[in-house]
Amino acid sequence: MTAQPSDSTEFPPEITLKPLALIGLSGLDTINNAIHKTIWDAFSNNRRLDRASVQFKLLHNTFEFPVIKPKRNSYEWYIPKGILKKNWIPKRVSLIPAVVVIFYDMEWNDPQWNEKIIECASRVQSIRAAVEGHATRVAVVVVQSGLSPPPSEYMLGAERAQVLCSACEIQSKSLFVLPHSDHLMGYIVRLENAFYDIAQNYYHHETKNIKQHRDHLNKTTHQYLFVRHQFKLGFLNELKQDLSTAHKHYMHAYNNLLETRQVDTNIHEIRTVAGYINYKLCKLLFALNLARDAIAQLKSHIERYKNRIGPTELLFEHYAWIARQYSAFGELFDEAIGLGLPAIQSQHPGFYYQHAAQFTVKRRQAMRSVCCEALQYPPPPDPMEGIVEFYGQRPWRPGRLSADPHDPQKEQAAV
Repeated sequence: MTAQPSDSTEFPPEITLKPLALIGLSGLDTINNAIHKTIWDAFSNNRRLDRASVQFKLLHNTFEFPVIKPKRNSYEWYIPKGILKKNWIPKRVSLIPAVVVIFYDMEWNDPQWNEKIIECASRVQSIRAAVEGHATRVAVVVVQSGLSPPPSEYMLGAERAQVLCSACEIQSKSLFVLPHSDHLMGYIVRLENAFYDIAQNYYHHETKNIKQHRDHLNKTTHQYLFVRHQFKLGFLNELKQDLSTAHKHYMHAYNNLLETRQVDTNIHEIRTVAGYINYKLCKLLFALNLARDAIAQLKSHIERYKNRIGPTELLFEHYAWIARQYSAFGELFDEAIGLGLPAIQSQHPGFYYQHAAQFTVKRRQAMRSVCCEALQYPPPPDPMEGIVEFYGQRPWRPGRLSADPHDPQKEQAAV
């Protein structure tokens, strides 16, 4: 049986990839309509660095938005069962668009204008119903031929655009016209910049919502939430490309985690989350051209966690975690140099890869001391199987509070 890499040794892609604002595009029939296919390709292909920091998702009629959770009115009796939920980031980067843009083919002088405006407004209403409960913004793009109207109809476009905004219940700044002409790419770039600006408004709204919870928390029972909320604020500011503010919130999350009470049953979760937050901090520092600060952050991180070992029989796991901290930093350093970071004479990526290799050797030695006899897989049920809701939690005791007693037999079987 092939072992799956644990959270502590392999960072999931949602942690390592650059967060990009998610824009959903609806109404494009890319299979049967060549113009729609050209528009979609222009948005989704050749995403150069100088284009807006967004990613596009083609929304089909069958796409379902995640069900919104009921709002919590009080935290008085609430005790969190983990630190960071594994589904929160994937939802923000692939399932909950900041903006849904509805594309609709319509000329201002269309003979079927009345029927068209009713159908367009109906599509907008359907999208609003689908995103109900989410703060997702809605915009409309009218796809037109690009042919210049006769002089007698110059005012018609402005008048009918105003009528369309009223029918769709959108502001004029959320209505756009896209002529499919020879200059399509220029229009596309301007549109995606406008969508990015609307997305900024959405993420600002989301950060305000999270901050409103702060007054309801206390350090005694909600320490996990202090970490979780600051991590969310960091990630949302990354989506806004506000790197300095993102770093500030990740730093708050990291420091709150340091204050979290550690026991054998939550050390793996704390260490895992600490590794993810440290990765975010170092990556942002490199992006802000603060390489020396990134190096200092890693040194401080290793120093703080090198003695947080947990159960002695899992020493090999601790060494694997340290090795991954070093190798991940080496990768970030390598990437920064590739993007033009000036060389630092006393530091280079190989230095951190070497440390990673040294701790990998220590991991093997520690593992051999535990698994000196022939390995025998435990009988069913497999303790390593099971759905885990939070990063770094054990499959055989998911969502268990740190003070809860654990099953020694299951712990031993998992080792």
